[in-house]
Amino acid sequence: MITFLTTLLASLGLTMSQADTPATVVQHERVILAAQPALEDLDAWAAARVQAIVNSRTPEETAGLGFNMREAVESRGMRYVELPIGGRYGADPDHTVALGELLAELDGEIVMHCRSGTRSAHLYSAHLMSQDPSIDNPFDTIGWPGGRDNGMVRALTPDNDQ
Repeated sequence: MITFLTTLLASLGLTMSQADTPATVVQHERVILAAQPALEDLDAWAAARVQAIVNSRTPEETAGLGFNMREAVESRGMRYVELPIGGRYGADPDHTVALGELLAELDGEIVMHCRSGTRSAHLYSAHLMSQDPSIDNPFDTIGWPGGRDNGMVRALTPDNDQ
């Protein structure tokens, strides 16, 4: 039944996440945008065969968790990638390039997260705009319900001359 519904929704241009967890905020195509996941969220994503977890929190923030994020992700068979945004890391357009490379390399779902999902939504929005500059509002495209800062998206968007 799940496969039928997933196929039907896909034919309508919609997606259905089988990796829905309390941390999940929204899913666009094969990218799940999430708040800081708990270990149970990682378990659910691993069971749903998510291929990678992209952490947009700074290493200082991640160090404050009650567990080692890298070890927790990798021990569940998923790839772990850090693309920190904020603090001394700022908004680095190289992260958008790295995200594009990761998405090109993998064919399955990935989870992007930070504390609330907002930084990850901005990084993903920059990726979408770098792929298709005609996108007027990437936040509407992905159905993002949270904060929106077009200046941050511009700062994260690579120069097209690169």
